Amino acid sequence: MSSFKNFAMKTAGIILCLLVFSLPAEAIETAPVQDQGGINTAELRLLLNSFGALGEGHIESVLRGLRIISVTEEARSGEWEKMKGVLAEFDRSGIKAAVVWFALPDGSYYSLEKGLTGLNLRYREYFPRLMAGEEIIGDLVLSTSTGKRTAIVAVPIKKDGKIIGALGTSLEVEEISRMLDEKMGLPDNIFFYALDQKGQSSLHRKSALLFAYPSDMGSKSLAKSVGEMLSMPEGVVTYDFYGARTVVYKKFPLTGWVFAIGIVTGKPGEPVAELPPILSELEKEITSELNKMDQDLARLAGRLSEKDFKTAGTRKMLGDLCRSYAYAVDCAVVDRNGMMMLVEPEEYAKFEGSDISSQEQIVRLRESKKPVMSNVIRTVEGIVAVDLEHPLFSSNGELAGSVSVLIKPETMLASIISPVVQGTPVDVWLMQKDGRILYDPDEEEVGLMLFDDPLYKPYPQLLALGTLIARERSGTGSYEFLGKGLEKPVMKDAYWTTVGLHGTEWRLVAIHVRAGHALSSGKELEKPVTVSHDDSLRTLAENTEMKKALSEKDGSMILDIFKDFYSEHEGLYSIQWLDSRGINRLGYPEENSLINLDMKSLKTASSKPMLRALANKKESSFDSPLVEGKTGMFFMVPVFEGRNYLGMIYTIRLK
Repeated sequence: MSSFKNFAMKTAGIILCLLVFSLPAEAIETAPVQDQGGINTAELRLLLNSFGALGEGHIESVLRGLRIISVTEEARSGEWEKMKGVLAEFDRSGIKAAVVWFALPDGSYYSLEKGLTGLNLRYREYFPRLMAGEEIIGDLVLSTSTGKRTAIVAVPIKKDGKIIGALGTSLEVEEISRMLDEKMGLPDNIFFYALDQKGQSSLHRKSALLFAYPSDMGSKSLAKSVGEMLSMPEGVVTYDFYGARTVVYKKFPLTGWVFAIGIVTGKPGEPVAELPPILSELEKEITSELNKMDQDLARLAGRLSEKDFKTAGTRKMLGDLCRSYAYAVDCAVVDRNGMMMLVEPEEYAKFEGSDISSQEQIVRLRESKKPVMSNVIRTVEGIVAVDLEHPLFSSNGELAGSVSVLIKPETMLASIISPVVQGTPVDVWLMQKDGRILYDPDEEEVGLMLFDDPLYKPYPQLLALGTLIARERSGTGSYEFLGKGLEKPVMKDAYWTTVGLHGTEWRLVAIHVRAGHALSSGKELEKPVTVSHDDSLRTLAENTEMKKALSEKDGSMILDIFKDFYSEHEGLYSIQWLDSRGINRLGYPEENSLINLDMKSLKTASSKPMLRALANKKESSFDSPLVEGKTGMFFMVPVFEGRNYLGMIYTIRLK
C-alpha cells in the first residue's frame, strides 16, 4: 500500500489513468430513443436506470478522483503551490466543474482560477461536516466565486490523524444536465430531473428549472407527487403540470438524490389556479386602457389620407391625441418608406425626417398591413419606449404609411396599478416574454432583464418561475427574492396572467409575501382549528385595553395586542380592524392585512359581507376570496366602548 501511495503521490498522470475518467458518458452507452410516443412504464424504467447510472457515475468518478488526490504528498503538504498542478490535471479530465478548490480549516480557500479567493466557506451548511471528517456528496449551492448552480463533492485531507483541509469541486449541474441530455438522446416528450433530499431540482433537462422546488410550482398534484417521491425508494407517479405526465423515479444511494424520467401523456394544460380578484381587476383595467388608446389611434388613422401627411390639421390632431395620454411621449405620421413626416408635440418635431424603416414593428406592419405594438425599443428620440402603429392606406387600398403613438409603459402601468394595490398586501410587476421588466414597485428593477441581470442570478427559483411565466399565458408558483426596497430575501407566491395588444404579450404578475405560521402555500394548514379562536376573539373585543387602543386609534398599541393574539392562536392567517366608517385600518401580520383601505372602494367579494356585518353591528362569519388569492374564512366581532361603536375586529383563516 505504501509503495502505491508514493507512486500516486508523485504522478498526476497515473492518478488520472486510475480514474480512467470512467466518466459514465463513456462507460455506459445509452442508445438514443427514437420513438416519439407509446413508451410504456417498463421502458421508462430502463431509461431511468441509465439516467441514474450516468448521473451518479459521474459524481462517483469525481469523488474517487478527490479521494486519490487527497492522500498524495502534494495534497497532504497543505500548500497550494504544490497541489495545484495535480488539481489542474484533474480539472481538465472532463469533470464539469465550475470550481476546483482547496479549503483550509478556517474556511478560506484557493481555486484554480483565482488562487487565494479572499472568500470563505465556513458559513456553508456542509463545511462543518466536512471539517468533522465527512465526505460531501451532492449538496446544492450557488457558487460564491462564479455565481453558478453547483453540486458540491468534497473530501477531507487527513495527516497524522488530523484534518488539515479539504479538496472539493463545485460541479456545474447545468453542464452535467446538458451532457446527460446529449448522451441519452431523448425525444422531446420525455423529460428528466433529479431531486435532492429537500426536493430541490439538482439535475433537469430544462436548465431554467435547476434549483427550483417543483412543489412550489403551483400544481397541487405535482406537489403531492414530490412528497411521495421523497418518501419512497422508487415508484411511479402521475401529475398535471402543463400537461398530464407519468414519471418513474428511484432514489440512488451515493447522493441520496431521487432520479426521475417522465413522459408527457396529455394535452398541454396549466396548473389549476383561480386568479386573485385583484389580478383579474388589473387585467381588465390595463386591457381597457390599451384598447382605448388603440381605438383612438385607429380613429385618427381612419381620418387621414396620403395628402394629409404634412397639413396643419393633421399636426393638430396628432397633438390632441398625444395630450390625451399622460404617458405618451410623442405621436407621428410615418410615410410608406418609414420616414417620420410629422411629429408632435413641438419639442419632438426636430425628429421629423428620421428613418425608422428598420425597426421591427415597422417591418411587421409593412408585411401584415395590420396594427402592431412593439416590445420596448430604443427610439430615434433617444428614449426607451413602446411604439403602437396603425396603417394608413391610399385611395386604391395600398399601404401609404402609418400613424403612431410612443408610450412609456412604466408610466402607464403605474397610473393604473398603484391606485388598485394601495393598502393591499399585494405587489405587481410586469415583464415582456423576453424577461424585460416593464413595471415593478421597486423602480430600480424597471428595465432590467430577468434572465441576465446579476441582481437575479442568486435566485434560481425566480429564474425557473420566470421561464414558466414567459412560456405560459397564466399560472401560479412561488419563488424566493428580495423584499420591498431590495432588502432581505422573502418567499413570495405568484399568480400571473397576460395582457397585451396586436400579438405583443405582457405578463402581469401579482405577488404576495408569505408571512406568519399560516403559510400561504397551504402546506401547514391541515391542523384542526378549534372554536377557541372565536371565543378568544369575543374576549378580546371586551378587553378594556383593546377598546382604549381602538378608541384612540393607537396603531402601535393595536398591533402589539394583535401580535400577541396571533402568536397565541396557531392557524390564523391574520387579525385585523375594520373601523366604524368602513376603513380597514391595520392588521397583523402586515403582509396578510389591508392597510388604511376604504372597503367601500374595494370591489371584491369580501368587501360586501364585511360592510354588511359592520352595518348590522353583529357577529358574522363567512367565506370569501382574498384580494391576494386563496379563500379566507372570516369571523367578525363588533367592539363597543359604552355607546361608542368602534367597528369590528376580525380573524381570517385560510380555507
